[in-house]
Order: sequence, then structure tokens, then C-alpha cells
Amino acid sequence: MATEKKPQNTTQAKVEETRAKAEEATMEAVEKIKTQVKDGIEVSSENIKTATAKAENVIKERPLLSIGCAFLAGWAVSKLIK
Repeated sequence: MATEKKPQNTTQAKVEETRAKAEEATMEAVEKIKTQVKDGIEVSSENIKTATAKAENVIKERPLLSIGCAFLAGWAVSKLIK
């Protein structure tokens, strides 16, 4: 019986080793994806800040035009909803 357990133990060891390698590879992939997402969020955040600043400048330079555009957009949306 002792010889029968040896192959099973070796198989279990191989399974455990494979599981550990798979877990390590998964953790590395998760960290890589986290880094990519964080970088993407930072870039998107900067783009949004830039667009907001540009829109703010246009509103400050042409307040009446901005009010007119907002009114027109509201009117168009209300006509689409009806």
C-alpha cells in the first residue's frame, strides 16, 4: 500500500504546484490590468478637465450665445420627448 500512495502524492504535488503557478499568473495578470485601468482613468480624467476648461472659457467669452444654445437644446429635447 505504501507504493500506491507515492504516485498519488506525486500527482497531488503536481496538482498543487500547477495550482500555485496558475494563481501566481492570475495575480500578475490582475495587477497588470489594474495598472492599465488606472493609467486609462488618469488620461481620461485629464481629457475631461481640459474639455471642461475649454467649455468654461467659451461660456465666459460668449454668455448670451451659451444661454441661447442651452435654451435651444432644452426646446429640442422637449419636442423629442413629446
